[in-house]
Amino acid sequence: MNQVTTFNYNNPDIGLYTRPATLGDEYSLVESFINYYCHRFVRNNKKTQLAVFVEPSIDSGFPDVVFASYLPSIMNNWSDKRETLNTFDLKLLSYLCSTENVLGAKLISTLGFPEKQTITSLEKLMDAKLVSYRDHSWRVREMRDVFSLTKLIAVEAKLNDVSKVVEQTHLNTRFASHSYALINSAHPQGETVKTFKRFGIGLYGKDSQFRRIVEAKQYTLPSSYLSFQFNEWIGKSISRQGGAINA
Repeated sequence: MNQVTTFNYNNPDIGLYTRPATLGDEYSLVESFINYYCHRFVRNNKKTQLAVFVEPSIDSGFPDVVFASYLPSIMNNWSDKRETLNTFDLKLLSYLCSTENVLGAKLISTLGFPEKQTITSLEKLMDAKLVSYRDHSWRVREMRDVFSLTKLIAVEAKLNDVSKVVEQTHLNTRFASHSYALINSAHPQGETVKTFKRFGIGLYGKDSQFRRIVEAKQYTLPSSYLSFQFNEWIGKSISRQGGAINA
């Protein structure tokens, strides 16, 4: 499956860290779901690629698996200056995506970040061809040149106590376009189904095969700096494998 790349190991070169998998029934359930999703993706998608992150380390913990669909054009406008971007830089980029034409002075006063650090980050983002400065205002460049993910699907697995997975599944909506829980039953209680629908999170179940019980609400991407983090991990990985880079 050339369309699929799996990230299930630490890769300090791109700033990605993962948690070692704990073998057992829950791990087997996740592994089976990954195979199911990847085969379905390859069958139904011809224009996009898929990156599979297994227990990646993010600020809210370790989601069991994150599926990132992205456009092959991710490298078309890639700059080697993106290699140096850190969490603060991505938070600033995420903020600029949610606003329009922010005045420099207002940007610093609104965010409350240290002025020197903010200015340094803005310069880094501009060098990386992600933002521009015109008429005393900062703005993000064309989104298709900045962000290449089309879907970001987070999945949390739980074998028994489904109530415990609701909170984490909902927390993943901070960065994902779709957030799902995965259980080993295709027939959950009606109240469980209502809870997932109320929070806008999805639910997959399994008996002889996987079944989508509740459709997740779709959130717009990028929804936070973490959305950008997955985008940057993919881009950096491809660039280290000889992808075309525009310096």
